[in-house]
Amino acid sequence: MPGSDGGKGRGATPASRSGCGHWKSRVFFLALAVLAGTVLWALILSVFLSHASTEREELFRHLEELSANASKHGVALGTLKKDVGTCQSCCQTVQGQLQSALRELAATQTKLLQQESALKELTTSVTQDAAKANRDRENIRNELYRALQNVQLQNGSCEPCPESWRVFEGSCYFFSEKRASWQEAQQQCAQASAHLVVIGGMEEQSFLNRNIQRDHGYWLGLRAVRLLGRVVHYQWVDGAILGFSYWNFGEPNDSRRAEDCVMMLDSGMWNDAPCRNERDHWICEKRRSC
Repeated sequence: MPGSDGGKGRGATPASRSGCGHWKSRVFFLALAVLAGTVLWALILSVFLSHASTEREELFRHLEELSANASKHGVALGTLKKDVGTCQSCCQTVQGQLQSALRELAATQTKLLQQESALKELTTSVTQDAAKANRDRENIRNELYRALQNVQLQNGSCEPCPESWRVFEGSCYFFSEKRASWQEAQQQCAQASAHLVVIGGMEEQSFLNRNIQRDHGYWLGLRAVRLLGRVVHYQWVDGAILGFSYWNFGEPNDSRRAEDCVMMLDSGMWNDAPCRNERDHWICEKRRSC
C-alpha cells in the first residue's frame, strides 16, 4: 500500500497533462493573434502614413502653385495700378481741357447773345426809321397831291364824282349798302375803277365818320402783312405802310391769328377781323380825274 501511494505521488496524471497542453495552445494562439493584429495595424499605419505623405506633397505642390500665381497676380496688380494712375492723370487732364472749353463756349455764347440783342435793336431801329421815312414820304406825296387837286378844283378842271359818290379833297367815296367779304368788296371797288378806302389822316377819318351809318361796319383797304405766321405790320392796298391809325381799344389783337383784314366799326374806330366775314359793308375811294 505505501509503495502504491509513493508511485502516484511521483508521476503526473493524464488530466493534468491535458490541461497544461490546452493552456499552452491558448497562449500560443493569443500570441499569434496579437502578432497578427500588430502586423495589421502596422500595415494600416503604413498605408495611412503613405497617403498622408502623398497628400502633404500634393499640398506643398498646390502651395507652390498658389505662391507662383500670387506672384503673377501681384505683378498684374502692380501693372493695373500703374495703368489706373496713368488713366486718372489722363482723365484729369481731359477734364481740365473740357472745363476750359466749356468756359470758352459760355463766353462765346454770351458774346453771341449780346451781338444778337444788338442786331435785333439795330434791325428794329432801321425798320422803324424806314417805316417813318415811308410814312413821311407818303404824307408829303398826299399833301402835294391834295394841293394840286385843290388848285385844279378851284380852276374847275376836274371831273365830278359819279352819282351816289361823295367828294372830299379831290377823292370820290362810295359807301355800299350791301355786305360782302373783304376780297369781294375790293373786287366791287375795282369794277368801279376804285379801291377800298385808304385813310391818310384825321380829317379824312372825320369825313368818313360823318357819312357812315351807325348800324354798319365797313371794310377798309388795309391788310396785315405776316412773317412766320405773325403780323409784322399793316399795309394799305395802294402799297403804303400804315402811318395814321384809329384803332379801337385793345385792337388789333389778331384773335386766333386769323384776323388779316381791317374794318371800321359804326363808331368810326378800326378793328381787325377775318377777311372771309360777310357781315360788313365797304367804302370805295378813287381820285377825281383832272
